[in-house]
This record gives sequence, C-alpha cells and structure tokens, in this order.
Amino acid sequence: MTRACCVGASAALLFLGAPVQGLGDRESKARTPEFGSHITIVSLPVFVTDGKGRAVAGLTSDQFEIEDEGKKVPVVGFREVDAQDALPDEDAEASPAARRQFLLLFDLSFTSVAGLVRARQAARDFVDSGLGPTDLAAVATLSANHGVQLLVGFTDDRSQLRRAVSTLGILKLDRKADPLGLVYDLTDVGSAYADVTTAEGPGASRSNVDDTYRQLQIRYQQAERTDYRQRTRGFLQGLAELARSLDGLQGRKQVILLSGGFDATALQGESARDAMATGEALTRGRYWEVRSEDRFGDTGLRAELEEALRSFSTSDSVVHTVDVNGLVAQGDARFQSSEPPRGSAQESLARIARLSGGVFFKNTNDAGEIFDDILEMSRHYYLLAFEPAREKGQGEFHRLKVRLQAKGTRLSHRSGYFERAAYTDRSPLQRQFEASELVAKGITGGAIGMKAMAIPYRDASGRVQLPVVLALDGSSLLEGAGPERIGLEIYGYAIDEQSRVVDYLAAASNLPLARVRGALGARGVQCHAVFTLAPGRYTLRFLARDGETGRTGSYWLEVNVPSFDAAGVMLFPPIFMENPQGLVVVRAASQATSNPVAPFHVASEAFAPSARPQVVNGRASSVCLLAFDGGERYDPSASFEIRSQLLDAANQPVSAGLELTRSVAGTDGYRRFVMSFTPEALAPGEYTLRVGLVDPASGRLSEAYQSLRVR
Repeated sequence: MTRACCVGASAALLFLGAPVQGLGDRESKARTPEFGSHITIVSLPVFVTDGKGRAVAGLTSDQFEIEDEGKKVPVVGFREVDAQDALPDEDAEASPAARRQFLLLFDLSFTSVAGLVRARQAARDFVDSGLGPTDLAAVATLSANHGVQLLVGFTDDRSQLRRAVSTLGILKLDRKADPLGLVYDLTDVGSAYADVTTAEGPGASRSNVDDTYRQLQIRYQQAERTDYRQRTRGFLQGLAELARSLDGLQGRKQVILLSGGFDATALQGESARDAMATGEALTRGRYWEVRSEDRFGDTGLRAELEEALRSFSTSDSVVHTVDVNGLVAQGDARFQSSEPPRGSAQESLARIARLSGGVFFKNTNDAGEIFDDILEMSRHYYLLAFEPAREKGQGEFHRLKVRLQAKGTRLSHRSGYFERAAYTDRSPLQRQFEASELVAKGITGGAIGMKAMAIPYRDASGRVQLPVVLALDGSSLLEGAGPERIGLEIYGYAIDEQSRVVDYLAAASNLPLARVRGALGARGVQCHAVFTLAPGRYTLRFLARDGETGRTGSYWLEVNVPSFDAAGVMLFPPIFMENPQGLVVVRAASQATSNPVAPFHVASEAFAPSARPQVVNGRASSVCLLAFDGGERYDPSASFEIRSQLLDAANQPVSAGLELTRSVAGTDGYRRFVMSFTPEALAPGEYTLRVGLVDPASGRLSEAYQSLRVR
C-alpha cells in the first residue's frame, strides 16, 4: 500500500482485490469491407420464389451455384434471412447486406399536387407501421430540373424519415419560368403574332389566315413536345444517376417510385389520333409538319431509359413503380389537368418496373396493400458470400449467374457488380450513400484507426454536456494520403434507445502535410467534440474521412449521461493526460450545443486527454481521476481512499505503480485527483486500469475503468 499527501486532505492508495470482467463500453471490431479498394468477399442477396410468386424457405448452401465471369466460385458464407426477425447487433454489423433497404422516391416532375398528398400519406403509414426491426429506409425526390435530391439517407430513424416524407424538401420544388403561368415563350409568341398581323393585313385571303393559324398551332405543339422530351430526358438522367450511386451500398435496394408517370409516346411514338393527323399532313405534302421523333418515338430516350434501368440491375436494385393516379379519388382536379393520358402514363411506369425487375402497382386506392405486397415479396431471401474469381481492375464489371438445384423456382439477384471505382470517379451522391451506410449500419473499422472516450460533464452553471475525445491514428492517416494535404472530415451522431438521431456534428479541416506531417506521425489527430443530450443511454457513432482520397474509419461506443442529481460520489474513467503543445486538434460542437465546455483541466491548467493511452515501462504518465460529489463540496479535512488495480489481458492483477500527487476541488463540483503511473517490467500488450474511490461520508465505493496499452 502506498500513501501520499495532497493539498488540503489526506489520502490512501490501496490495491483492489477481485479482477473485473471487462469494460462497460463496447469496443469496436474491425470488419473487412465487402466492396473496398481491394475486394475480398462479395455478399449477394438472392430472392427465390415458386410458381405462384411466394418466397421459398428452407434451402441450403449446397443447392446454390455461383458463376463469376463464367467461372464457378465456392459459396463461403450462407444465411437465410427473414426480415421480420431482428438480427443481433454483431450479426447486423458483420453482414450489412442482410438488412432490407427501401428508398421512397417522389417524382416531382410528372406528379400532381393531389397525387403527392396521397403518396405522402401512404409513405408515412409505411414508415410508421410497415418497416421491420432491422429495415433501413431513405427519402428522395426526383425532378427533371434538379435530378435526385436526397432528403434523408438510409436510416432506421423513423422520426427523420417521417419529417422528410412530410415536407419533401418543399423549398426545393421545381420552379416554372413564369410563376403565374401567363407566359410560355416570349420569343416564339412575339414572332408568331407578327406573322398573324401580316396575314390579316389588307388583301389577305381567308385561306392564308387559316394556314398561318395552322402553322402557329404546329409550332406550339412541336415546342411543347420538345419541352416535354427535355423533361423526360432529365427525369431519366436522374434515374440513371441514382442507379449508379446505389451501387456502393451493400445488399438489395428496393426503390419505390411514387409517380404519375410520363407520356409514353415520347418513347414509343404518336397515338392513333396523332397518327391520323400525320397521315393527312403527308397526303397533302406538308412534310415540314411531321418530325420523325413524334411519329416513331425518340430512340435516344428509349436508349437512355434502358441504360438507366440496366444500371439498377447491376447495382442490385429494383424499382417498384406506384401509379399515384390510383390513389386519387375520381373527380379530383388532377384529372382535369393537362397531364398525359392515364394509359400512356401507366405504360411508362410499367416499362420502368419491368426493365428493372420490379413490380408495377396500378388501379388501386389502397396504398396499404401496395406497401404490404412490397414488404412481403422482399421479406424472405438468402445471403450468399463468395470470393471473386479474379480482380479485373477499378471500375470493371463482373457478370454473375446463380443457379439453384430446385425445380419450379425463380431467382432474382443482381446481374453483376463493379469493382469499386476510384474515389475521384464516384459521384457526390454515391460518396454520400457510402459514408452514410457506415454510420447507419454500425460498421466499424476501416483504413483510418480510431478510438473515442466520452466524459459526461456538468459545469458550474448547471449545464450538462457530453464532451468526446476522438483519437485518429496518425500513421493510418498518412498511409495512402495525397502528396499535399489531408481533407479531414469528421461526422458524429448521438442515437437514443429508440434509434432516433437526437444530435449530430460535422467538422472539416484541411491538414497541410508540409506543416503537420511530423506531428501527425508522432501523435495523430484529436477531435474534441461536444454533444448536448438529456439524461439517458446513447450510442455515439463516428466517421472520419479523407476527402482527398476517400479513405475512411468508423467507430462507435455506448454512453450513459447521468442526471447529476443523485446523492453521493460519481466517478468517471481515469484520464491519461497529454501535453497539448504540438498536438493537432480539431474542435467540433454539435447542432444542439452552444458555448461548449469540457472538464479537461486541473485548476487553470488545461491538458489533452488521451483516448488511446499508451505507456512505456519506466516512464511516468500523469492520470486525472474526476469525481463529482452531487453538488456538495468535499470537506477539505476529510480522509478518503483511492484504490487501484492493473489487470492484464487475462484479467489477472499485476503491479499498478500508481501514486497520488495532487488533489484539486473545482467550482464546478468536481474534485480532480492527479496521479503518476509508472509501469515496471510489464509485458507489451493490452491492460485495464481499475480505480475505486471511497466516499468519505457514506463509505460507498465507486469504480471506474480505463484500457491502455504497454508498448
């Protein structure tokens, strides 16, 4: 037993007796990304149905055969998935492709306001009562002018999904050139009126006037059709962008397109009535009134549609189309508008679903049945894992074929996959999907090594915040970095026990390597983040990314924010203290935090807390122990005890080498005990420092733990 005097009090350091069973916070486990810069394992969801479209259960791995680029590859992993069953956390993290993913896609270009209102209500019901316990969903809009606008990425936070569905990013709705719709095109209108005025001048014949009006009408119709084709082309380009962006996400993606549909004659050619008018024009020799794209359809549009929908197949996505016209009551103002004929609109939606492998839902006023059908058809499937036959290079495509030794069955799976393209070649939306997947699915590990520690804190004014120290390993940051800088991006999310995101933060910092390379290599980077949270249990999820190269790392931990109103002493994990001089620090406050505070100081002296303590035999390290006494100050003359124990990886006690050097009572209600820790003759490896504090008033023992590494 070691005794040491401290300022204003007497103290004793004692060794604790029984070993502990481990730390309370869950440690992150590194996972090998299934689609990384180096492909190791590919996860392939396979949906099997019988002749009546019902899911087939009870199959085994030896009944499946996979061909990658025509070469048979063995199945190295197999899982039968029922989406209604909750996966254990460790299984959900290990198999991110085993979770269903739904993207609610609202068409803003070819859907009426009435249709959007009914579609939003149906989608809200789906979010509230349809999604399973492990399902993820996202909400996006698609318009000809703005393409795909992702409102909320794939998440299990039902409240965020509900808000996104309710608003649809209303301020980003398409705007027409004239808000009142009184002007179509001043250039065309002006020139046309000039022609009419001339024709109606003195001596103009009635036939000339009629001919002029006919030409005017034809010009308007052709301009309107050209404008409509441009809207359709923008819509299809948005679909293609979405398909390519979804490729980076693991697992099957179910896109539910809620749309009024576009006029299919833009693809397949003119209607019977238009064909009669064309025939009359040709008979009378008015060839200039006939355009081939109006007569036979736009071959370019058809090619764009087919290419976009093939991209969905290769990204393991299907598009289910829902005709929102069927959700609107008969007699609604929607059917008095100038929208395309219903049969033509349905044909375009049917073609999108058919070419992507999805289902087209029409002629129903019960949205619940539609979403129930989608849920049921995607509920049961098989997850197969295999190693690629060979690597072909970044961005190269691998053809896939799956066979099943079971008669009368039908298989649905992706037609192939792309090896991950270079980060600079990926679209911003694809980068967003890839980053959000790591957070939403709780995937940990990656190229950038990370550790985190969180210390709940109440300042002298009574404000409660959660300071977090995120440590990024310097060597992993430098490995693979660009020649000039690291564009460091850090994202953090606080998620409550109902899977709701209650606070988040984002920080970005350009680290010029010419100035900080040495500091990074020696000590890495610390991010000092602060959340503001109500008392309760939370999961904190962090993602760090080098915006220059796309290399990422992710980490998460569980924390408990106390109410700070309980009587007695509250003890926090011992903090290994670092000199802040020369340390690269990035600071970030969450959206809910103003005037961030932190407890990392002794009297007026600030220190840098170490989230990944490393010690060396024979070298002293300073350790700060924080104790909050429920608002009552310690009696300076009181005697108290601090007990300590060092445990090796096998939970066996070893010599601690801990000595108390200083004790300071702060105005924030905390007492800070500063101790010197000097390991002696310890084998390199992982250890746990266990510290206990005896309340001098009640005699109650409080304990806290910290992991460390001996180098």
